Amino acid sequence: MASGGSGTEVDDLNLGSNYACKRMLQKLGENWPKAEMIRCSQNLIKINRKGREQSRVMLITDKAIYNLMPRDMAKCRRRIRLENIASATFSTSSTEFAIHVPEEYDYRFKAKHQDQMQILKKILAKVYADKVGEELRVQISGQSKLDGVTVTKDVARLQSREERLKRRRELLAQRSKNDQNELDSSPVQEIANSGVDTIGLDSFEMLKVIGRGSFGKVMQVRKKGENNIYAMKILKKKAIIQRNQLEHTKAERKILEALHHPFLMTLRYAFQTETKLYFVLDYYTGGELFFHLKKRRRFKEVEARLMVAEVGMALGHLHSLDVIYRDLKPENILLDNTGHICLTDFGLSKDLGPENEEARTFCGTPEYLAPEIVLNKGHGKAVDWWSLGILLYELTVGIPPFYSQNVHEMYQLIKQAPLRFPPKLSQECKCLIIGLLKRDPSSRLGGGPEDFAEIQQYEFFSPIDWDALYRKEITPPYRPDVRDGDLDTRNFDSQFTTEPVVDSYVPVTHLGSNADFGEFTFVNDESGLN
Repeated sequence: MASGGSGTEVDDLNLGSNYACKRMLQKLGENWPKAEMIRCSQNLIKINRKGREQSRVMLITDKAIYNLMPRDMAKCRRRIRLENIASATFSTSSTEFAIHVPEEYDYRFKAKHQDQMQILKKILAKVYADKVGEELRVQISGQSKLDGVTVTKDVARLQSREERLKRRRELLAQRSKNDQNELDSSPVQEIANSGVDTIGLDSFEMLKVIGRGSFGKVMQVRKKGENNIYAMKILKKKAIIQRNQLEHTKAERKILEALHHPFLMTLRYAFQTETKLYFVLDYYTGGELFFHLKKRRRFKEVEARLMVAEVGMALGHLHSLDVIYRDLKPENILLDNTGHICLTDFGLSKDLGPENEEARTFCGTPEYLAPEIVLNKGHGKAVDWWSLGILLYELTVGIPPFYSQNVHEMYQLIKQAPLRFPPKLSQECKCLIIGLLKRDPSSRLGGGPEDFAEIQQYEFFSPIDWDALYRKEITPPYRPDVRDGDLDTRNFDSQFTTEPVVDSYVPVTHLGSNADFGEFTFVNDESGLN
């Protein structure tokens, strides 16, 4: 997490100490293994595509620019990676300035005074140079209004369509006459018999953006010719290689294929292009549990009980496959329209296997890390039960038990701080959390050979009929607001759903000799091909 320490230059709004901002940075940013550092936070005016002025907060970190809502620092309207910025334009006759992002569309801002604009110009140039390794191209305009030099969202959509048509025409033009003659002379019967239907980007209609991360974004899509709605996770190969995540991504693909459980995500299709990977997954209209926790602040114990029970069953099934999850947090838990959960995102999961009883990678979300990971010790399945204890605490109390705005201080708290509970928690809930948050993994609840079966016996879960829960015959006490059927996106943050529905163009580049994405394509037998 970024802080207001020595790495901060002009954190006027003290966002380094803002918990909501910290969670936002963890959700959208690149906080692992090194946290994003805040370089600047300023109140200013954003000018939208219709020329209307809107109060905003500009947050600049060492990796990106964030457009935040002033009254809710967890609500980010847009995140722009520094390397995606091509240039900036500053007016000499007003306090307007614009940031140009060719892959998407441009920003247009108005500073409150000339001094603020100069401060922002200086910091943006410095952070850009530190991150990208070259000077930011700055243009000066005598125009007081910069609407004539900015590309709006609407214009970007039009340009994107035109660009796709142009690329298609170029590809068609590249086909040689010999190739076309060969195609024309091929026997019709041979073509028909060789035709096993294939899945690719053209098989899907993109509907809305519903999420975004450091490797790409998540789209709500419909398979053409069907009524089924899916979530398509799009990852950029170049970003995966640059962040040394190839093995994690291949492991995620392998693990997803093996999963068949009511509370674990189901992979329907997987395919790739030269520059991107595509996971097509089930779509959950209830959105992320984090979305609801942010609105509710905390849940009643009866609500949290069922959520944690279902998460526990999901983790127990993963452990039965010798897989540890390692990334439990409300952002990775989805809700269906009735309130049942689904665990998703297996990018940090590890297949232990018979010859690999422990993992050693330092990974996860800081608030949810088990002590053995913080201490860089070998770790096993018990790390997931520690995270389950943190989840139950956060759901019922509203904040993780060892939270600190300073990550290094938080690690110290995880290693040695005593647990403190508010008086409102029941004794049964406290006992379960205490058992799950034993620092010694061998004495931690669930840390023995019985795994989740030991946790199920605790009094906190005594009201639950586990067989009925597995069959989803128990009605969850918390139900998300879903009104528009399978197309409903009201439980996803509007910062995503208002984005342009575009699978942005990524130029083909050499990914290196180790960039092996082979055997990625997958079709679930239950999905079928139409």
